[in-house]
Amino acid sequence: MTSDAIRREIAAGERVLWNQKALGGLRLEAGDLQKSGFGLLFFGFSLFWIYGAWNDTSNAKAGLFPLFGLPFALIGLYLFVGHFFWSALCRRYTEYAVTNQRVIVSSGIFSRTTQSIEYLKIPILTMTEKSDGSGTIQFGETKSVSQGDGVSFVATKIDAVPEVRAVYDLLRKISNSSRTRSDLTNA
Repeated sequence: MTSDAIRREIAAGERVLWNQKALGGLRLEAGDLQKSGFGLLFFGFSLFWIYGAWNDTSNAKAGLFPLFGLPFALIGLYLFVGHFFWSALCRRYTEYAVTNQRVIVSSGIFSRTTQSIEYLKIPILTMTEKSDGSGTIQFGETKSVSQGDGVSFVATKIDAVPEVRAVYDLLRKISNSSRTRSDLTNA
């Protein structure tokens, strides 16, 4: 069933061919192990620092000094396990739609963000499939651009898609027919 957020995006003459919410629950995705490993080290070091600061008897103000380590311990805890729960919460409010003209991604917890990708503007489709049949479809190449402000740009993707192979095949079929129609129109 199509949500109100997706229905508002549908233009006249546009048909929804596939619509689904992202899979919920905790999931292990690419890059999670590195993040969790770093988080474990960061969290462990923060606890070690707090413990050392707490047991420092030479400092008369030792009562407040260990509290400075708490933000670092919380950051480490988030990197270690918290990001799994945040990702699950974000996916709970994410919905995808494939129409006869484009792909729509609607997401957001506090405010709604909608991305729309027309088939003619998709240079590459990349599918990553897990053993349970779910996976990710990425539109275009991932490009990380490191600028003075440290901003990175990545390709749009739909994550935690159930039966990702069927959606990927549908997208390839529609994308190929869109390119064929465009080629005939431009000829």
